[in-house]
Amino acid sequence: MVYQSKNPVGYKQLLTWQQSGEILRLVKEFAARHLSKYDDRRLVNHLVDSARSVQRNIEEGYKRATTKEYVEFLGFSRGSLEELKGDFEELKREIREGIRENKGRIREEVDRLLDLIYGEDCMFGRQIKGLEDKMVREKTLPRSEAIRRVWKQDKSADEKFWKKAEEKFGIKRDEKGFIIRENKGQNKGNNKGRKEK
Repeated sequence: MVYQSKNPVGYKQLLTWQQSGEILRLVKEFAARHLSKYDDRRLVNHLVDSARSVQRNIEEGYKRATTKEYVEFLGFSRGSLEELKGDFEELKREIREGIRENKGRIREEVDRLLDLIYGEDCMFGRQIKGLEDKMVREKTLPRSEAIRRVWKQDKSADEKFWKKAEEKFGIKRDEKGFIIRENKGQNKGNNKGRKEK
């Protein structure tokens, strides 16, 4: 099904777009205040490029013809956000290890930016899941993705079942698929049952 946007600049109403703009602004301010234009030029360029890419991919994806393409571009945005997160985690480590000085409350600003980045990542996750659920309802989700979702749900249900079985009845499954019943005071090796099919 073709993705039809109602408002040509509707992406501006998305919280992910708005917050990515705020992150971009704060990254530029952070770089200007705390990083050397010469010594940190590669880092500065990468920080700003990654932050800009988060917002630009939302815009480009919003204009794509299908929901599937839109989701792919949100994935690109999320990837750029992950790069940004990695750079700030590295800065945090350098400050902690004394490689970089904590001048001008740089550590507090890094923590603040990381909080925003982690929050943005959560919002992307919800936005992408919502669009994938829409594709399921419209029956436009690619077959491989639909199969992966069912498998993941089945795997989760299976894990919950075996956790409950172990808690309530002392029954569990080993790595080879054998069912084991744990009885207190008995040799565990004698409790192997038949292999589950």
